[in-house]
Amino acid sequence: MAPLAVVACTKPTHPHGGTTSASAAPSDTPTDDPPLASGSAEPAPVPGPLVRLEDRMAAIPAGSFTMGADNGSADEKPRRVEVAAFEIDVTEVTTGAYTTCVTLGGCAAPAPTVWWQGITPAEELMYSALCNYAHPERADHPINCVNWENARSYCAWKQKRLPTEQEWEYAARGDDGRHYPWGNEAPGPKLLNACGPECRALTKSNKAPMYDGDDGFGATAPVGSFPAGNSPFGLTDMAGNVWEWTATAYCAEGTPDCEASTRVSRGGGWRVVDAGKVRATYRLASLGAGRDGNLGFRCAR
Repeated sequence: MAPLAVVACTKPTHPHGGTTSASAAPSDTPTDDPPLASGSAEPAPVPGPLVRLEDRMAAIPAGSFTMGADNGSADEKPRRVEVAAFEIDVTEVTTGAYTTCVTLGGCAAPAPTVWWQGITPAEELMYSALCNYAHPERADHPINCVNWENARSYCAWKQKRLPTEQEWEYAARGDDGRHYPWGNEAPGPKLLNACGPECRALTKSNKAPMYDGDDGFGATAPVGSFPAGNSPFGLTDMAGNVWEWTATAYCAEGTPDCEASTRVSRGGGWRVVDAGKVRATYRLASLGAGRDGNLGFRCAR
């Protein structure tokens, strides 16, 4: 496994998310500053630009890995995949970052309600209250309740894109065949934000929780709250917190280039009780128009 390189993207200098170099080229122009007198103290270093949490990216080297799993669903059939080098956000896109995009005119405000096929009025009322947008106190939580186009537009505004599902899986598990981002240990409350007793109480679910311990969050958690669950490349929340949109259409086996309106989402979210759904190989078919408090995204380039 190649060592992780974290790319620090500096604050955009224009509303379309362009970035400037983190360091300026040296100048040959002489300065008028006098030389330091003998024995004088060195001047204090000038602090560099503050790197915002949502601007950190990990550089993923080119490589190959076995995508899928023998013990997974029928659509997880193992196959060898080559992945070109790319970069991907260390964290899920935060509510604060998405709100900035809306404020600067780069993104549409997400709808204030959740929606999926077959949703009931009671479900809409309950789960819409858990949408993070317009809640400043959740600025460091992942943006949720966004559809695929909302996610795609934000990434484009940042001069990025959504990751393909091949890139996403490689970034989540590397090339050693592990089941989860952190390894093969069963999911627990120190590793991810999934549905433990606290989520079960919030949603009034009668399903057994994924684990017995309390992970501390009934719904979404601030991004990066579970460092013990990081992926081999140092990415946070690749299991749990929110499912993540990918660029890939969910196609029938053997038709990888279909134009389906359903997209693959990955990683599982805070409401998931089935440990199998937070495996790094699990594929969820999500209608592109859908909006869920359990679904967000991160960007790549």
